[in-house]
Amino acid sequence: MRVPLAGAAVALAAVGAFAQTAETDACAEVETYELPDLSISAVESLEEPVPHCKLTGLLGREIGFSIWLPADWNGKFVMGGGGGFVGSIQNQALPLGALQRGYATAGTDTGHQAGGIDGSWALNDLERLVNYGHVAIHRVAETAKHIAAMHYAKRPERAYFAGCSNGGRQAMAFSQRYPDAFDAILAGAPAFDFAGVAAAFLNVTKHMYPDMDDLAAPLLTPDDRAALAKAVLAQCDANDGLEDGIMNDPRDCDFDPGTFGLVPEKIAAIQSVYDGPRNAGGPLHAGWPFGGEDAQGGWGAWLAGVGQQPAGGPPSAAFGFGVDIMRYMVLHDPDWRYEGMTFDGFRERAATAAATLSATSPDLDAFRTAGGKLLIYHGWSDAALSALATISYVDEVYARDARARDDVRLFLMPGVLHCAGGPGPWMVDYLDVIEQWVATDTAPDQLIAGFADGSGARPLCAHPEKVVYVGGNGRSPESFECR
Repeated sequence: MRVPLAGAAVALAAVGAFAQTAETDACAEVETYELPDLSISAVESLEEPVPHCKLTGLLGREIGFSIWLPADWNGKFVMGGGGGFVGSIQNQALPLGALQRGYATAGTDTGHQAGGIDGSWALNDLERLVNYGHVAIHRVAETAKHIAAMHYAKRPERAYFAGCSNGGRQAMAFSQRYPDAFDAILAGAPAFDFAGVAAAFLNVTKHMYPDMDDLAAPLLTPDDRAALAKAVLAQCDANDGLEDGIMNDPRDCDFDPGTFGLVPEKIAAIQSVYDGPRNAGGPLHAGWPFGGEDAQGGWGAWLAGVGQQPAGGPPSAAFGFGVDIMRYMVLHDPDWRYEGMTFDGFRERAATAAATLSATSPDLDAFRTAGGKLLIYHGWSDAALSALATISYVDEVYARDARARDDVRLFLMPGVLHCAGGPGPWMVDYLDVIEQWVATDTAPDQLIAGFADGSGARPLCAHPEKVVYVGGNGRSPESFECR
């Protein structure tokens, strides 16, 4: 049982005044809830996807949040993360079916309103930066657990967190900063090393768009990426024994971009993706594994750009995130440009921002001692955040304490893009997985992931084991083993 918001005992003494009864409108009662630093702006009684109350308001000066309270409560709470720079109230637990399953749930804008790739809100505003980094999600989670206790006259018996991308970073921040907040945490494709991710994005962007005043088209064209993807698969697709457009482990691919028939500048741009950023001290962050070069939602959206810059928007997500992290979170200089920049001293320049934004510590002792479970998943073809970086983090956790594998599991998804999508199998009932893990105290060794088109499924294997094809139907779990 997790400890609720400080002062909960006092408020719960008056819970009889707030508990649901057959004679009253439960949603109307929500309007009467009072907590320090809390203002409620709207309470809605909704019927879809299931009957529930939705409370929206502010914590403190500007942390926006919503809390969803289902009429048929399962006695548990799940906090949902938010992607990118957030900037609107988001709840990544909702697409997992949290409400339909009866969870009370909550989401937040992390303390600012803006587009998801617009970091200008952080300029010279360290309060907002810290709220975005970790404070807002913690405050909203504890407030939501408290309100659930008031609403149902019972504290949540279990509490979970679910997020992907930046939501995955938030998930890992909870495991490291607030170790007793959740019984289990689901972290998908986590952006846990903010400084390293910024360096990786900028390293690629400097090659794709060497002149910040000329963003009409990337150096690497869609045709270049299509030819590259074809060449990679031609050499490596069959390495796993099954030629199906999915590489079970891209680390087994020995494709040499230097042999690809393009001009040197384009080869260098391709190599910047696979190699990652470096300085005189060595690598700053992992590069990307092979895969996703011409997939919709792959390199074009994230790294290279699609060749048509949207009006008022960045030419690629890497450009948008990388530049805005430097301008508004690291240097607080809205006129900063990357032409001529080097990565010498990069970690040192980014250290202050990273101290609040990153979640890189392999020390999960307090979280594990509190009984916490951490499930991480990452698509091998993710062009937003490198699966290799996530592997390195989990390996650090295991190297520090081999027993951590009882409480921390990583599942890699062949052929899967950022959080979901791509040719690989990615449909997993993650809420059920963490529920069963907590209930049985038995860590999962395999997950069964369905293909989005309903054509079958495959197993995912707990790292460091890999999925191995042993023969038969490539869309049947029985055709694969974990070794």
